[in-house]
Amino acid sequence: MSIESRNGPASRVDALSAYERARVPDGVRLRLDANEGATPQLELVIGALRQAGADSLRRYPDPKPFEALLAQRFGVHPSQAFVSAGADDVIDRCCRAFLRPDASLLIAEPGFEMFDQYASLCGAHVASVPWQRGRFPIEAMLARLDARVEMIALVTPNNPTGEVATLDDLRRLASAAPHALVVLDHAYVEFADEDLTTAALEMPNVVAVRTFSKAWGLAGCRVGYALGPTRIVRALRAAGGPYPVSAASLVIASALLEGGLAARDAYVDRIRQERTELGNLLERLGGAPRASQANFVFAELGARAPEVHRTLVDHGILVRSFAFKSGEPRGLRISLPGDEDAFRSLSNALRAALEPGAPS
Repeated sequence: MSIESRNGPASRVDALSAYERARVPDGVRLRLDANEGATPQLELVIGALRQAGADSLRRYPDPKPFEALLAQRFGVHPSQAFVSAGADDVIDRCCRAFLRPDASLLIAEPGFEMFDQYASLCGAHVASVPWQRGRFPIEAMLARLDARVEMIALVTPNNPTGEVATLDDLRRLASAAPHALVVLDHAYVEFADEDLTTAALEMPNVVAVRTFSKAWGLAGCRVGYALGPTRIVRALRAAGGPYPVSAASLVIASALLEGGLAARDAYVDRIRQERTELGNLLERLGGAPRASQANFVFAELGARAPEVHRTLVDHGILVRSFAFKSGEPRGLRISLPGDEDAFRSLSNALRAALEPGAPS
């Protein structure tokens, strides 16, 4: 008899939908599959942890000083800033606080996959509009609005394509659906040409979600944050546990926010340079890159995607493969390494995979 009894508790969660990071194939030395940032300044991190002292590790963390730093940076009251365990957790709290069962979340797809997951966990439906290559589909999004839509996800720069929406798109969505929460997912905004956060803070139904996982290089620390109206931020605090971020993570993020801006900006400049070069290379090789403003480039490769993926793995490089729900061509999302030698290795591997006559 099975250890699990057929009469035991039944979960309403599809266990097979759990997110699992891809297994790293043998021989991979360059991981470009998760859009992670550069390694943070070790001296700054160690110094901050030493100054905080071991006693900070045994006490429950207090996020208020860090939230005050964020509020000061964006010119808002501290009650308008909330820090949590990565942008993922902020989005989860948005869904739990503002999506009722049988309500709808509206999103342009392909988009960040966790919106679908968290909406489903709330018993809500996902209403999607195709985001074809190029401009954000604002007219289709507006046409899809109805009374059941209680949340709108605006992911810009978009994951996985890197394309962006405009301030006008955000304003039109927020104005057309005053009853809905508009979640501005700005996880990659440091790499973009335009930051919509300041404008979003003037809108009563918009919350901006940002993270230290990308440009700041702290994916392992799990530090994300929300900026928005006080009443929305208070709801997010109430929609989960009281201590979502560890004391060590708060200490490190605070140190980087106060003393790591120059290093972050230099890294962002390097990523933008690589992004242009990789886009040009893919164009020459027929890789059909989308116009990214993130720290990755999406190459639409159709049926060639699996073979190119295998070739890159053979060269010791792991990227992420995507197949869109809408039936669009399959493609590869390639994180930019932010390092000259690593970028050279990536470029050589792509030439081997895509140039005419290159070995399979």
